[in-house]
Amino acid sequence: MSRLNLTVKNGWIALVFQLGYIVVQFFSRDIFLDNLGDEFIGSEGTLKSMLMFLNLSELGIGTAIGFALYNPIFNNERDKINEIIGYLGYLYKKIGLFILIGGVTLALFFPLFFKNTDMNIGVIIFLFFSLLVGNLINYFFTYHMFLLEADQKSYVNVTIGTTSYILKLVIQCIVLIYFESVILWISTELLIAVLQVIVLRMKIKQIYPWLAFNYKVDDDVKTRNKYILRKIKQVSFHKFGSFVSTGTDNILIFALINPATVAYVGNYQMVMGNVNILVSKLFSGTNASVGNLVAENDINNMLKVFWEMMALRFFFAGTTSLLIYVGLDDFIILWLGEKYLLSPNILLALAIIFFILQVRQPVDSFKQAYGLYDDIWSPVVQSVINLLLSVIFVLKYGIIGVFMGTIISQIAIVMLWRPYYLFAKGFNLNSVVYWKGFSLHLVYFVLASSLFYFIFHLFDTSRSENILMLIVKLSILGAAFLCIYLIVLRLFSKGFKDLINRLYSLVRAKI
Repeated sequence: MSRLNLTVKNGWIALVFQLGYIVVQFFSRDIFLDNLGDEFIGSEGTLKSMLMFLNLSELGIGTAIGFALYNPIFNNERDKINEIIGYLGYLYKKIGLFILIGGVTLALFFPLFFKNTDMNIGVIIFLFFSLLVGNLINYFFTYHMFLLEADQKSYVNVTIGTTSYILKLVIQCIVLIYFESVILWISTELLIAVLQVIVLRMKIKQIYPWLAFNYKVDDDVKTRNKYILRKIKQVSFHKFGSFVSTGTDNILIFALINPATVAYVGNYQMVMGNVNILVSKLFSGTNASVGNLVAENDINNMLKVFWEMMALRFFFAGTTSLLIYVGLDDFIILWLGEKYLLSPNILLALAIIFFILQVRQPVDSFKQAYGLYDDIWSPVVQSVINLLLSVIFVLKYGIIGVFMGTIISQIAIVMLWRPYYLFAKGFNLNSVVYWKGFSLHLVYFVLASSLFYFIFHLFDTSRSENILMLIVKLSILGAAFLCIYLIVLRLFSKGFKDLINRLYSLVRAKI
């Protein structure tokens, strides 16, 4: 299959499974809140953020391994692939032990950290260790899945992973409704994680019968792959910056406001997270495609694809961000009740963060493919800006202050510095080329949004009384904006024109 065909296959399979997961997740969230309470769900969200912090020790390995695998896969060097995956397993097992020790140490402070909650500390500790063990088994048994990602077979991970998540949520709902047991609910988390690992390993063995699952890593292997370790250290700094920008939000809200507020914010984040995942699934396999493209080293083709990706990301980012801002409050009311509404300013801040998350992806994909991670100072600066401003603003402005710090830090580093670095060190071009193209796409979005603004006010903007009315409302508004934005991009964006031509050629080839 061609890169484009594989990207499309990864995308549609991921999209279908994710839609199924989202439906189950929304129903289960309502059941979980009713049966477990805001405080429990907020505490669970905080524990997951703590696990993200422990996983900082892994940060960079998956990305660096993907970067190291692109060329061996392109050249079909099976021995080299086995060596890299074996080295990955060696590193992952060491890190798994480190995370286990870190998790046990962190749990010792739970009585202090959760002293202001009414929850049983034993239940909190059991929940944490179930999440921890479910996470750890991936370090010891499923690190081979990175080969699937690099080989543009991410649909395998998606199929098994999403099916497992759906099964877990369904069983947890049954446990709460019929048994009303928190312990069984938590145990299901661990049981499904083990089942997922077993099935995934069996599938990987089936796809890659030549892959060595017990590869012996000696000193020669470590020496030959020192460059991977160096790259891992560089990437770790960048992943740390990303974690601080997003992963600390719940921890700050938990510590400086209260656990229940984490659940309130978590409802919005869950909806937006699922929209982000849906959009990401459409682009599933893109990073591997870009990696192969960079391996071919055709600068003209790379730039052409880059601007096609940028135009498409703007198209999805603009459409989804606008619909999130217009319809998310209505959805929260219909789903959970007016009690769970956040202020319009918080919703706007979350929509801006979502927009940034989408339009940054083309730069991130090419930066990863080139292995450009020498700028280890940038994530440190991003983290300092984010934490400092978030703490200052949350004390002064409340919840929205956390997101204000996130937005400012992402604009400074993600939106300003990274594109400059990619064009200077990757493409070896003046970054003015980027700023001109990016600014024009921003203008196209503003133009389409302005035209939509006038159309939007022709419709009834009152609250939707039921989910069907909300779907109709968003469908009409979404269709209106899509048509406007599609016309604007088709008229003015060269990248979008090239993308349309590429898709047209693909369809013609299929016919």
